[in-house]
Amino acid sequence: MESLFIGNFKAAFSWRWIEFQDFREYSPSDDAKYIDWARSTQEWTTIMRRYREDKEGTIFTIIDNSETLYYWKNNEKITLVLEIIDLLGRASIQSWENFWWYILSEDKNHFITPKKSITGMHELQNFWDFELRSSRNALSLKQFVKKSMKRSVIFILSDSLNIDEKSFKMLSLKHDVVYIHISSDFENTLMWNGLEIFKSSRFKLWIDLSNNTKKQEYKEKRAQKLKAFQKSMHTIWIDTLFLNEKSSLFAEFLKLMKRKEQRNIF
Repeated sequence: MESLFIGNFKAAFSWRWIEFQDFREYSPSDDAKYIDWARSTQEWTTIMRRYREDKEGTIFTIIDNSETLYYWKNNEKITLVLEIIDLLGRASIQSWENFWWYILSEDKNHFITPKKSITGMHELQNFWDFELRSSRNALSLKQFVKKSMKRSVIFILSDSLNIDEKSFKMLSLKHDVVYIHISSDFENTLMWNGLEIFKSSRFKLWIDLSNNTKKQEYKEKRAQKLKAFQKSMHTIWIDTLFLNEKSSLFAEFLKLMKRKEQRNIF
């Protein structure tokens, strides 16, 4: 299973590190899609753009350290985030790629320098000790749009459906962005009965689960909201993955990578 995962991880992401090299004149065997029409017009001849493949990629993981990530009784979301970090980190290490970690908090963001070893993952094990980001605010990636970064694969781990779409779109123009939405199974289904109490550092929430009609209405609206969010993300060229504690990480990531490989072929 590990061999299968790593092989598909490389195929889906690693080969995509393509950078501009220089210009040269067109020859009959060249692919016309690489013609630089603006430069060709200036020089009165057909000019091609040449690219080179950078064998060393960068995996960039952004963790949204939001209040609602800690809202559930058994820390399902936190556990899931740690499992995803472990999976992506080990895949990056075995693919011999840099992996970077960035934790979004309310006032101060936390950056963990890139490494190609397991030590970088250990630095993330206590990320919940950092200040939480208010879930009432839209998740914004403006600081990353402004950064001078080489083309990267960016995984965003968040439980938010409230995002600053403009900053996401600008980031996806330069990078290969995958949004991993974190939820709990209860959050999607309200599967329990009776009165449930959920607490965070700032809030306490009581939910009466005795009304089955309202529970069904909630499930339908929740499914519609997730589907609409996925559609809106796809319109700005961002892949999405919806995961909860019952998801098979291996299977879901493998399906994502197969989809990306298929697009790459065509």
